[in-house]
Amino acid sequence: MKYLLILFLGISTGLFGQVQNSFPYKNADLSKIIHNQDTFYIGQIDGDKAYKIKFESVVKNPLAPEKYIIIGVTDVEGIITNFKGEIIFKEKFAVKNNPDTVLLFGDFNFSEVSSRHNTDFFKGKIRVQTGSDISKSDGLSNVTFKGELKRAEDKTHQIWFGNFYHNDIDKVIFR
Repeated sequence: MKYLLILFLGISTGLFGQVQNSFPYKNADLSKIIHNQDTFYIGQIDGDKAYKIKFESVVKNPLAPEKYIIIGVTDVEGIITNFKGEIIFKEKFAVKNNPDTVLLFGDFNFSEVSSRHNTDFFKGKIRVQTGSDISKSDGLSNVTFKGELKRAEDKTHQIWFGNFYHNDIDKVIFR
């Protein structure tokens, strides 16, 4: 009986324990598309407070090619704070009536690194609209992030940022 239980646990762990990410661009390097170099992504907290974020380093994880390790800084009302985290790409969709364009969707999870205050965590969804041939990306991709900012001493805030300004972030589709 003990051996059957061990066998069952081993098989179920093998079948259900490792969920494979089927993101089709695992062999491509998306770091050039999401790395905003010397400029800040701009956005808002709760629809009214200005928010800026800059990625100083974007590195593809060699052990999990759909994941990117991110290091950067945030700027909220002139207060600059370091952060680190990751982006995990999950899905790709063709754009109707535009076969040369694709939409890439995934998740982001960042945490600020600061000795001045308690750590802020922000997580949510990323949406990238870019050319279907990633290797020929010309840097004209639209990159948008939408999610929640959780402050240790405060409530959860809605947050978004991107490489272009949205008039109505609620009309942008995320998956």
